Amino acid sequence: MGYAISVIVPIFNAERWLLRCLHRILHQPFRNIEVLLINDGSTDRSGVICDEFAAADARIRVIHKPNSGTSSAKNVGIKASSGKYIAFLDADDEIDELFFVKLYATAEEHGCEVVISGYRTVPTGLSVSPHYKLHSLISGKDLILSAAAVHTGNDLCFAWRSLFLRESLNRNGITFHEGLTIGEDTIFHLEALLTADRAYALPDILYFYTVNNMDSLMSSLYKPYLERSLILQYELRKQLSETFGLCAHDHYRKDMAAYHIASIYSMLIRNFKNSPVPATKEDIARILHLEMITDSTKVLGYQYKCSSLKEYLYYLSIKSKLAAVLYSWEFRAPFIHGIIGALRR
Repeated sequence: MGYAISVIVPIFNAERWLLRCLHRILHQPFRNIEVLLINDGSTDRSGVICDEFAAADARIRVIHKPNSGTSSAKNVGIKASSGKYIAFLDADDEIDELFFVKLYATAEEHGCEVVISGYRTVPTGLSVSPHYKLHSLISGKDLILSAAAVHTGNDLCFAWRSLFLRESLNRNGITFHEGLTIGEDTIFHLEALLTADRAYALPDILYFYTVNNMDSLMSSLYKPYLERSLILQYELRKQLSETFGLCAHDHYRKDMAAYHIASIYSMLIRNFKNSPVPATKEDIARILHLEMITDSTKVLGYQYKCSSLKEYLYYLSIKSKLAAVLYSWEFRAPFIHGIIGALRR
């Protein structure tokens, strides 16, 4: 049987969420799917639950593998898939009952290689539609450039909000980068869109993203691999952006730089704060001299958009590589707050 969609679900210790997720997949009105459950070395009952569901529904295949991360699990799923299209779901999330119906109908009507939808966070209830040009059949590159803030707006995140033409992924050799533990979806999405001649964005809220799962990888307070993974993510993002000519566009280049200052630098500082080993001025200096930070401050110059004087002074400290100032600000006596108060008087 030729399936319309291969649904790939990477699973690691997700027994708390798995029943809900699978019920929502299997009770969709769109029935022409195969469901690939990739059990990535779970130590709870996730594997047993998967096998029980597979015994009851012929559309389900379970692949048990040693734990090696979500990118590896997704790649195993891609290799095993046979559907015309591929969808990815996280085991702790849910989908709207028309998730497959709407994405598949759009892909078929317009001959798309990528279709992107909106999502809602659970339990916080924040609805997020794509910031791309909506209801327009354009190339993936043009779709990316249609968003005013594609990086800071997180439009490239989350492979689960999209439907991908399997033949296009295979033809272009697009898989998840297994060296990434943070941001693997972003690089996958970027590659898939940049090699797509026909892409489409829908405003419809079709995916429900769980943000309070304390068992998830992203919820870990301290990530020992974070700096290495973020550097690799930056290198891949920059390489793809330059190769496909995205950096020739001023709004794209500046938004990418702002993303590395506002999000990535902050993520590294938070990781230092949660480290079992106290951060030092040398740690801060090393971060300030990373290529992704120095390149970003060069692109932004002195025109970095800030919401307050405090934030702008902080940015100037990053740009000037004032490690001692930033170390004191973040980890010792907050003497700079006094300086800011004096400037405001």
